[in-house]
Amino acid sequence: YAQKIRFQITPDTSVMRGALLSGDIDINPALSPSDIDDARNRGIQVQVQSTLAWRAMLLQTQDPLLQDVRIRRAIAHSIDLAAIADAASFGLAPANPSAVPVASRFYNDKFKAWPAYDPAAARRLLKDAGYKGQPIRIQSNMRPGGYNDIAVSIQAMLAATGINAQIEVLDWAAQLQNYLVGKFQMSSFAYSARLDPSLGYASVVGDKARLPSAQWDDATARDLLDRAGRTEDQAVRQALFEELHARMAEAVPILGLYNDVLVTGAGPKVRGYKP
Repeated sequence: YAQKIRFQITPDTSVMRGALLSGDIDINPALSPSDIDDARNRGIQVQVQSTLAWRAMLLQTQDPLLQDVRIRRAIAHSIDLAAIADAASFGLAPANPSAVPVASRFYNDKFKAWPAYDPAAARRLLKDAGYKGQPIRIQSNMRPGGYNDIAVSIQAMLAATGINAQIEVLDWAAQLQNYLVGKFQMSSFAYSARLDPSLGYASVVGDKARLPSAQWDDATARDLLDRAGRTEDQAVRQALFEELHARMAEAVPILGLYNDVLVTGAGPKVRGYKP
């Protein structure tokens, strides 16, 4: 096979998009979902691959308001995860509230369990918790990837159940620093790919006194995670991950949203390329 394949990497995705559509390059490994229809109409081969990256809305469980699990569960019942995932991913990714990626061999229907979208239940929980309209601030940023769009959608859903959510737009460096020290109430966030569920849970579970970026400070969860990291028995690990998620669905220390997708475009002459 003597023909050359032209493959370009650049931080400017608009440059790669234009080069692929014009035929100047043959493969674009990071096509925007919004470009799929146009690319296919021009004969570009488009492939969509679920990744291990995880979009989430962080909740500070040590906050005076959010430390009440009834408030956190009310927030969960206020949010239509499927609608958020569908809008943010252009219909390419299903909702995933768990730290186990959809693409993982450990993923099954048990990881779909989560407080259902139920505004009436949310209002009941808010009343039981004595919520009086105190503001809850959602930190966000304007970098590419839809962080702020997700924050706006969630703000609207929370408002519909009577939660006074306010968006605070920061630069990414400031928001990331706040994550590292636990300085937020809610935060529109994303975790990069973790190659094993134990690594995904390790980003969430921990002792907040020693690791302020930990979202879930729970002794039982830490024990389950430790056991999952010390065994190679895949059936045992499966059961431990399922138990971790079931506990997380009760405690709601974080709102998992969906796994990012990778959209790859290949020119008409390319054969056999897989992302």
